[in-house]
Amino acid sequence: MSNIIVLTGAAGGIGKEFLKIMKDEKGIDEIWCVGRTLSKLEALKEISNKVVPVACDVTLDEDLLAFQKLLEEKNPRIKWLINCAGTRAVYKPGASLPRLLATVRTNLVGNMAMCYACIPFIGRGDHILNVSSAASFQPLPSNNSYAAAKVGLRFFSKGLEYELKTRGIKVTCSCPGWVATELMEFKEDEMKPIERLPGVTTPEHVAKKSIRQARRGKSIVFPTLKVHADYYIIKFAPTKFILWYAAHVETDHYKDFIKTGILT
Repeated sequence: MSNIIVLTGAAGGIGKEFLKIMKDEKGIDEIWCVGRTLSKLEALKEISNKVVPVACDVTLDEDLLAFQKLLEEKNPRIKWLINCAGTRAVYKPGASLPRLLATVRTNLVGNMAMCYACIPFIGRGDHILNVSSAASFQPLPSNNSYAAAKVGLRFFSKGLEYELKTRGIKVTCSCPGWVATELMEFKEDEMKPIERLPGVTTPEHVAKKSIRQARRGKSIVFPTLKVHADYYIIKFAPTKFILWYAAHVETDHYKDFIKTGILT
């Protein structure tokens, strides 16, 4: 039986940093790098010869079922499941319904499905690390579907931690704020939610702190001081204030978003 790491969103900014950190993990035979584009996954072999590219779109039932079948055929021991698959919110006026659904399916449903498929192959002392977002701390007008998906993943992770406690499986949820990845590169036909992004950190920092805290058995990871402070401020602040703050402070162009019909 092979000891493996399953890493979703492996070709993205944070996912690639997770790979760099975990490539020398003791006792690991293979790192299954999961993503939509096979060529990008193949390129990850330059980082580690343990990489096994697995083309799987976590928003598609058929791909998830194929991945589940692959696990059943190979019967590996999953020492780490790191769910890093994600996409940003809809910032494009007149975006299609499938684009909206992709936000929820990628950020929530796909990650839940990967947990469901992988848990039968995870044992005592092993880890599940789900990457949520600081957007999960409060409702976010004009970023609504993204925040809803991310809070769903955070609550799912907390419930899963309780379910798996007696089996000795550790579950951690990391909640980064703004991270300097390709998701911050807005196209010409998209609206940038905020001009000066507060508390931006690097993918390397998020990955390092998330792994370090997961090893310590932490339930939730706050990668930066701003995120940590936001969590407790929002926890005790009145809901009306939180909504006003999200719309008018965390978003520079809220009125423009409303005018253009971006309500998700």
